[in-house]
Amino acid sequence: MNSESLNPDITNRWFFFILFYLFIDYGRPQDILPISFMKPGMIATAILVYYLLNNGISLSKSNQTRMIWYFVILTALHIPFAVNNYWALQTTLNMVQFVPFILSVTICVNSINRLKKVIDFLIILMAYISVYSLFHKGYGPGAIFFDENDVAIYVNIWLPFCFFLFMYENEFKRKLFYGIAMAAGVTAIVVSFSRGGFVGLLAVGFFIWIFSTKKMLSLMLIFLVGLFVYYYSGEVYLNEMSTVTDQNEGTAQARLQSWTSGWYMFLDNPLGVGGNNFQWRFVEYQTDWFGREMGGRVAHSLWFTLIPELGVFGVIIYFKLLVYNVKDAFFLKSLNIEKNRDIEYLHALALSFIAALAGFFASATFLSVLYYPHYWYLTAVIIATRMIYNNYQSQDLKGSLAKV
Repeated sequence: MNSESLNPDITNRWFFFILFYLFIDYGRPQDILPISFMKPGMIATAILVYYLLNNGISLSKSNQTRMIWYFVILTALHIPFAVNNYWALQTTLNMVQFVPFILSVTICVNSINRLKKVIDFLIILMAYISVYSLFHKGYGPGAIFFDENDVAIYVNIWLPFCFFLFMYENEFKRKLFYGIAMAAGVTAIVVSFSRGGFVGLLAVGFFIWIFSTKKMLSLMLIFLVGLFVYYYSGEVYLNEMSTVTDQNEGTAQARLQSWTSGWYMFLDNPLGVGGNNFQWRFVEYQTDWFGREMGGRVAHSLWFTLIPELGVFGVIIYFKLLVYNVKDAFFLKSLNIEKNRDIEYLHALALSFIAALAGFFASATFLSVLYYPHYWYLTAVIIATRMIYNNYQSQDLKGSLAKV
């Protein structure tokens, strides 16, 4: 049995709840409206679990899902050995909550039509969060959009999709949609004044230009974005971003010292100290630069959260997951388009995946976002995209991509 053979009525409802879950997790209505007492996130997750248990969780097999399971299990194994068992447990539960969505996407998003709907919905949510942040001093509605940095790294993931789908589309209305979303996202990053977000934006722009087949047009658009940034924010923004490479600047030096402490923590605990336990062990390894005890300080880096918290095995699992994602993205990039619009769409997504990964990790190097959902959800979309192409190839029917 495979995902293609599932009852269409079931998968239609299941797919609706995938979008519902995204709306709750990213749209955050519970942080704006008085409905948090209803636990909408728990409800959305429970519905996806129901569909998984009743319709074949075994259908979600892939190299990436295997690594994700290993990662979750590893966080759980650290619980009894962590100094703060509660936070290690919460980290595991947080990761477990992502799994039903990830598996649901890999099973239920099994056609080009559904893939397009998911991508467009994710772009709509990005545009919404961007616009929301413009009216709230760069802040998002809460949780994973707690501050400007959180908004900026999230937006950097979806900007490449706006660009490459803008280039892919022929219909004016759809071009307009992607263009407006892209403008909203760039504006949100500028308003955020996030230096990590700025680094991510540079990485996204670089990969967009590298992979674009219309380099002059891409360069012109990047130049226009640069002009917009300059005229919208002026010297203040440029001066703030210029401190990114200044290692003597206060926050930059604090990050470097934190990373040094994280490295010492890893050397002393090569198997890891447990999820979200960096801040609980920091005082044992902090450098003299801080001058006082800094208990509760996070690593301010995805990598220096991963290395000391989950140790050698965590690093191996995470990098294997990244390698599988990159391989799938470059495989889809290498497809022969042959004037097939469906394959062209998959190719555009492949370019988006590569630029999105670059933007995410460029920003994540300076932010503690290891346990945020963004990378894990992006992985689910990469898996689904590769599986859709595999189904197409095995059936050898061009029209099969558009069914359902």
